[in-house]
Amino acid sequence: MPLTAGPLSVTIPAEADAYRQRVRHFIAESVMPLEQEAFVSGVDDALRVRLQDAARAAGVLAPQAPSEFGGGGADFATSVLLLEEAGYSPLGPLATNCAAPDEGNMHLLAVVGSAGQKERYLRPLVQGQIRSCFAMTEPPPGAGSDPAALRSTARRTSGGWVLNGDKHFITGADGAGFAIVMARAEGPGAPEDATMFL
Repeated sequence: MPLTAGPLSVTIPAEADAYRQRVRHFIAESVMPLEQEAFVSGVDDALRVRLQDAARAAGVLAPQAPSEFGGGGADFATSVLLLEEAGYSPLGPLATNCAAPDEGNMHLLAVVGSAGQKERYLRPLVQGQIRSCFAMTEPPPGAGSDPAALRSTARRTSGGWVLNGDKHFITGADGAGFAIVMARAEGPGAPEDATMFL
């Protein structure tokens, strides 16, 4: 039996709409004018810093990140609106500090990071002081985008973990302040399947 749907009515709260309008204005006035420059000269860390300084001044830096670490503290529904607005420019997610892999790493650290990890890694990442990377892809026959095919391993030692393997095509690795690395833990008491290491 086919499903039919009627009109969908969505009401955007006034506060979320005001935040969305701030992001929209910032992208149109401060980011889009720099697209040609980025196309000609390329996107480097100096441009990232310049864009994120402008976003910070406009109050739209990392709108999706927890406010206690310097982000905008937007809830999920509001974040959807803000990320859509940022996406109107190819430079928008970089400018507002919600581009991959940093955005995903912010979310991961906010959810499962220890208090110390949040202070050392999450706070400067949210504030645009550092960048991060995520290392999963391996050369053949290792994992491409399939964590089940991971060949990199991690073995617990008295001082922590020893990681062994090769990673390739790590977006943002050059200049990253830290990495989250995916490997297969081995040994007694090791977690099953893929594990992420900070």
